[in-house]
Amino acid sequence: MSGAKHTTVGVFDADPHSLAVKRAALEAVPGLELRLAAESLGQMLTSPAFPTDVMIVEQRPGERVSINYKIRVCRLADARVIVVHSAGDPSELARDVTSLMTPVASFEEAIELIAG
Repeated sequence: MSGAKHTTVGVFDADPHSLAVKRAALEAVPGLELRLAAESLGQMLTSPAFPTDVMIVEQRPGERVSINYKIRVCRLADARVIVVHSAGDPSELARDVTSLMTPVASFEEAIELIAG
């Protein structure tokens, strides 16, 4: 029995409204299986669905945990990382993490990249 392989996706956004919008958008994309939607690093790390094939991360101003740490944790767990950088300053990325993630300018671009 063969079926189409689904890409498992997780999304991390500390803004609850934005997270809900992203969740709905991902659930509507054929071939993607949303397994994780987290508002905090603790939610992400303690979810039995973590790691997913791909994690989409958007950093919000004032978050305690740096984007660099989030990227490193996801990569250590072998999840591909896509960082939405529309709200943040690319200079906040440490030099070593730039090779561990894929930056995009919008959430829609992240979906296109995964579903493409």
